[in-house]
Amino acid sequence: MKILLRGHRLGIPARLTMLALVTALPLAAVGSFVILRSVDDQRAQMQSDVKQMVESFGADVDREISAIWAELQVLATSPSLQSGNFQEFDQQMRAALKIRGTSIVLHDTHAQQLLSTNRPFGEPLPRATNSEMHDRVVATGKPQISDLIMGAVLKRPILTVGVPVFRDGEVVYVLAMGLGPEILSALVQEQKLSPDWTAAILDRNGIIVGRNHGLDRFLGHPVAPMLHQKLAEAIESWIPNVTSDGIPVYSTFRRSTMTGWTVAIGLPREFVDAPLRRAQWILFGGGAAALALSLTLAWWVGWGIRRPVKALATDARFLGSGKPLGPLIGGARELDQVGEALRQAATELVRNREQLETMVADRTQELAATNERLRAEIGAREQAQAALLQAQKMEAMGQLTGGVAHDFNNLLTAVSGSLALLESRITDERGVQLLRIAQRSVSRGAKLTESLLAFARKQRLDPVPADLNTVVVEISEMLRRSIGVSVEVKNVLASDLWPVLIDVTQIETALLNVALNARDAMPGGGVLVIETANIRARDNELPVEVAGQDCVLVSLCDTGTGMSPEVIERAFEPFFTTKEIGKGTGLGLSMVFGVVRQSGGAVRIRSRLREGTTVQIYLPRTIEGKARRPRRGVKLQASERAHILVVDDDPDVRWIIAEDLREIGYLVTEADSGRAALAILERGDPCDLMIADLVMTGLTGVDTVRLARRTRSDLKVLFCSGYADMSRFEEDIGGDALLKKPFRTVTLAEAVHAALQRTTQGAVDNVVHLRTS
Repeated sequence: MKILLRGHRLGIPARLTMLALVTALPLAAVGSFVILRSVDDQRAQMQSDVKQMVESFGADVDREISAIWAELQVLATSPSLQSGNFQEFDQQMRAALKIRGTSIVLHDTHAQQLLSTNRPFGEPLPRATNSEMHDRVVATGKPQISDLIMGAVLKRPILTVGVPVFRDGEVVYVLAMGLGPEILSALVQEQKLSPDWTAAILDRNGIIVGRNHGLDRFLGHPVAPMLHQKLAEAIESWIPNVTSDGIPVYSTFRRSTMTGWTVAIGLPREFVDAPLRRAQWILFGGGAAALALSLTLAWWVGWGIRRPVKALATDARFLGSGKPLGPLIGGARELDQVGEALRQAATELVRNREQLETMVADRTQELAATNERLRAEIGAREQAQAALLQAQKMEAMGQLTGGVAHDFNNLLTAVSGSLALLESRITDERGVQLLRIAQRSVSRGAKLTESLLAFARKQRLDPVPADLNTVVVEISEMLRRSIGVSVEVKNVLASDLWPVLIDVTQIETALLNVALNARDAMPGGGVLVIETANIRARDNELPVEVAGQDCVLVSLCDTGTGMSPEVIERAFEPFFTTKEIGKGTGLGLSMVFGVVRQSGGAVRIRSRLREGTTVQIYLPRTIEGKARRPRRGVKLQASERAHILVVDDDPDVRWIIAEDLREIGYLVTEADSGRAALAILERGDPCDLMIADLVMTGLTGVDTVRLARRTRSDLKVLFCSGYADMSRFEEDIGGDALLKKPFRTVTLAEAVHAALQRTTQGAVDNVVHLRTS
């Protein structure tokens, strides 16, 4: 070859032509291979991406169904459902429906609807028209989901998700949630697919139950035949298909092993095949044109290359000088254009890179915002579930405390009465001191029981005129013990404070709740200032609830962490708390709000973050005179030899009451039941007063008195009970007095004296006169 070239020296045009041929042909072949391979890679990547989208889409559907199952399973364990309290469970169903779903229905094992959120409670309901899903739940004892069915009540296509309700290991009910297809379609829309793509959710029969567009046209219709055939073969693959609205697509699908449903995504064939067609045009048309142009340019450039080469050689030598260079001028327009094009490409590349970074940053912000909204929704759902669990816990607590309070107060009555009888028999100083300690412990036990019941149920207020300054002073020492030495308690009390009409015990509890919240807001210690003041009716700062009234203001101001406006807005809501789980019930401030409002007052919170909190309680001024002072006790000696019949099924309590009355000087007869008391009265024994326990085995106290008054209509009665919530007995007792257990001997003497005299004057704290209904 070298010899040939030496004999025939080829010029630059010939050499360039040969070079163009030798270079262009292999490059064309390699380029064709690379382009086709690139197109195949793009198609493979596109198939992989779409498959991942389908997997993610199917996982989203499974998560949505799993979340619904989980919510229904939580609802299925409701104590009200287990106990058969359908009315309360109906309210819980309607509360749960606010989170998701179209309807919630409770069926028996024969598909008869028992409760439905689509109908008022108690209204007759039809039997389920399609019980296939229901039967699967009963047969398997596991959650199930239906295919598209026609709702028995809604009369429109729906999907139902059902879970079993067990009792003693057997399925007794089926709890189902109805989902409208629009809910699943919304899930499809959340995939944010391209507008010309087609996505659908299919039930086990290949029926369309959700679609990203055209749902109204295709809801309930079978999927396209080609895809339906592949569904029957159970082969998940990339297949050519024609959608229900006639668009040629490539489809891929995934069948859920959990629900048996299928999700499918279809890409227009024109979109998928466009790169291949472009590659073919480039390979055949572009390759031929490039080859011809290369030969032409090679020959033309060869003849005109000398001058540009010399110019470039000159520039190259200039580059070797190491001096700064300006634009390179080769002397050939094509080379200059190439240089300019490269500089423009570099500039464009920088600009594109900046635009890409901006787009990535914007997309990152959008994803962060979406993630934040998702976390907020999850937090709201968890809070709703926690509130439901808290409400169930409070209901269970109320039932438990109500059941044990009566017997516990009977025990306290026996202990208290025994200590009172011992008091006159103990003379040494140490014995008296031990007696006082035991009596104070009994008193604290009684207050503890009453506070526990007050926490679980609404109490009947016993308002009396009171001086708030006195109330604050009396509870100050208890506050210091309750909130600890790290918090300093200061009182700033106004002189000549107006009296208010309040239930002193409940207001003391309200102040204690606010003080405990203040302590929790000052973990490192601080100052709590309790201040009182008179507020005139014309003061513009009065809340609207007490506007136009003279009020007494008691403010509790702490130096704690403060509250945000959002927390202040919800502070009085039941079960709302900012404390850690297990460190607060969320009922403290709601109890404060209820007591103050029931007392005719108002409560406000003033706070800023890191600037402390002030709770202001406004109570209307009373015109009933000065605060009530303690009465002088009634002399513990019977004024007359009255005959008293004591009726109680607890032998210890009955004996203590009888002994107390005998010590006072009364003639006492005992009866261990209502039947025994009626037998005594039927014998004609004298009885000036009957003291009857309200709740007894067999005949209750109310029933015993009603039967006794058939023969002795003028029989005087004093009821006694260990329950703290007296309002529940108003209708049964009428105008008779009721003595709350436990009680002291002096309290018993006053109550008996008042009952014998038929008067309410001087009624003691333990005696509640109930109005006639």
